[in-house]
Amino acid sequence: MSEKEWITAHWSALLEDLVAFLKFPSVSAQSSYRQDLQAAADWLAEQLRGLGFSVEKVGEPPVLHGFYKGPASAPTVLFYGHYDVQPPEPLELWESPPFTPRIKDDKIYARGASDDKGQVFIHLAAWRYLLERYGELPVSIHAVIEGEEETGSQTLYGVLESHGAAWKSDVILVSDTAFFSADVPTLTVGLRGLIYSEIIVQGPQRDLHSGSFGGVAPNPALALAEILSQLKGSDGRVKVPGFYERVRPVRAEERGLWRQLPANEQHYLQLTGAPALAGEVGFAPIERIGIRPSLDVNGMVSGYIGEGAKTIIPAQALAKVSMRLVPEQDPAEVWQAFHDFVMQVAPPSVKVEVRLLHEPAPPFETPIDSRYYQAAEEAIAEVFGRRPIPVREGGSIPVLSALQKRLGNPPAILMGFGLPTDAVHSPNEHFHLEQLRKGIEASIRFYKKIGGRN
Repeated sequence: MSEKEWITAHWSALLEDLVAFLKFPSVSAQSSYRQDLQAAADWLAEQLRGLGFSVEKVGEPPVLHGFYKGPASAPTVLFYGHYDVQPPEPLELWESPPFTPRIKDDKIYARGASDDKGQVFIHLAAWRYLLERYGELPVSIHAVIEGEEETGSQTLYGVLESHGAAWKSDVILVSDTAFFSADVPTLTVGLRGLIYSEIIVQGPQRDLHSGSFGGVAPNPALALAEILSQLKGSDGRVKVPGFYERVRPVRAEERGLWRQLPANEQHYLQLTGAPALAGEVGFAPIERIGIRPSLDVNGMVSGYIGEGAKTIIPAQALAKVSMRLVPEQDPAEVWQAFHDFVMQVAPPSVKVEVRLLHEPAPPFETPIDSRYYQAAEEAIAEVFGRRPIPVREGGSIPVLSALQKRLGNPPAILMGFGLPTDAVHSPNEHFHLEQLRKGIEASIRFYKKIGGRN
């Protein structure tokens, strides 16, 4: 039975299993979901054991490590993914409950459908087919699936130190990225790094009456707005001293490849729904996302924001600010420069604290000349009918560089099947079922190619 025939014959059962996986509200950012993270890990462990993997769970929330011993002459693949998901809020914007999966218009809607449960499930299905077809997997596999990717992978960093030496592999495989579009397949060869911080501005000891104290007491909300307004200029450039000092110029050959993509401004206007694009002047939109660093305010809160009026001067204001970094930027240097700049521009009438919320993630890039990259390229071309274009993605997988270093720097293949329209991290996240079908088929072919099976 061919890959496509097998997927068609087993489609109902595959969807049933995916729905079961998506039902776990495995949110790592909120402590109230700890039991659900454990339940999701337990479900995955049972799936792996059913596929012949030996399984161990390490840490809390559990890092799941499954190992399958393939033929002695075959390469070893470390597959990395995550079972935790982003918080579902704002709940009122979901058209259906985020942890009650719904299928509509050949898409499955649920938190985690694309990031990353649906894409992890692609490989569970691929392994199932290979076992049924050949009686064994054509390669050895370390499956490392964690529950804190969305909050910085702190547990996995520790597990890497204690267990990573035993996970030595020939290639790392990740499905947590996206195509440029359904019609234009891509393979991600670079990710930006990430610094995530929090700025806390403290004014008076408590909220004050704005009539009695307005004009005398400092206003933390205004002070925070003043700080944030100085982080970027009208040209879209970050004003933190030294921010661009190590940034590598865009390579001509990369620009040449990107010209094959329909990545004009209209494309990004349609994706964002914004009235106009923003960002660094002098660079195309795809360059601003892939090869240029950025700084964004991810959230702000201060004072009274409920219904009606409450005339106060708030005691505190808070903003979450993230920076995406590109190759050769040093996260430690950028963090220190950012911290010092915020303290420098802060008004003297308030107290300011700048905190790092989790371990900074360095930028990541991988070569395109390994036999594993070529196998991924061929597998996608065969299934999707078009050779994928190598691109750099603006997002981050925080632990990937540490994982690669601990394993002796094998090549990493970022073979993701999401789409930019999947509403990842937003209400109504979904995964296109055609991407799921073809993703399973392409993954099967990748494993067969590197394992020497026809």
